[in-house]
Amino acid sequence: MASDIPALVVESLDHPSMINELGIKGVGESGIISPSAAIANAVEDALADRGAEITRVPLLPHRVWATLRAAGR
Repeated sequence: MASDIPALVVESLDHPSMINELGIKGVGESGIISPSAAIANAVEDALADRGAEITRVPLLPHRVWATLRAAGR
């Protein structure tokens, strides 16, 4: 349950670029990409015995149900 998860400690780790005078980097929000893939892999692993294959994120309830129905055919 969500109440069983310990509190998260969030820290900001800023490392300015040494390449330009503004210290900015051009990667945008690439750090946001990997959590959804990790969650999709975990869900696919949990549903592996049902033959479900997760191929699209974000994981929305109707997509998970559709994947389960398709795997049951």
